Amino acid sequence: MTGPVTGPPQPDLNAALDRLRNGSDTGEIGEITRFETGIELHADAALKVSGHFRSPAGRLLELDISVPGQGDWIALHVALPLSDLSGLGYVGFACRAAAQGEVLIRPCLRSATEDGQADCFFPRHILCSREPRDHVDALHPATVRTLAQTARWRELVLFLPRENLVWHLHDLRVFAV
Repeated sequence: MTGPVTGPPQPDLNAALDRLRNGSDTGEIGEITRFETGIELHADAALKVSGHFRSPAGRLLELDISVPGQGDWIALHVALPLSDLSGLGYVGFACRAAAQGEVLIRPCLRSATEDGQADCFFPRHILCSREPRDHVDALHPATVRTLAQTARWRELVLFLPRENLVWHLHDLRVFAV
């Protein structure tokens, strides 16, 4: 994927996730919805997304999304402070999530490139169902040819289905070891 290289802000990711976990925020969902510095939902304008979100204490996000239009993408973007991957064995994430029905979410590590951005998809989709499930996945930077070792910015992008969706993200942890 290519596009403008503006890049997400580089916040303290753990602090931003903690604020969501410990807060009690609510709001409306639109084309770009900011939940916390560096944590946003972005949607193709053609989808005409609407809905609402909650961030109850003890959970990150509960999303109730309506998608009346036809478009190409809707995704949760999480800015990562990982500009240099050299020397790292693995970059990955762990999450716990549930959905109203069975839902597949496609995670990727997005990196800034000279002419835009590049997505490196994790090997497995996240499967969500009514009962909360745990998911862990990782990339091995030294052996993934499509992943640049250095980039001006990176983000974890969780591509959601382009349909009406009730999705609860109970927890999310990112690791680089």
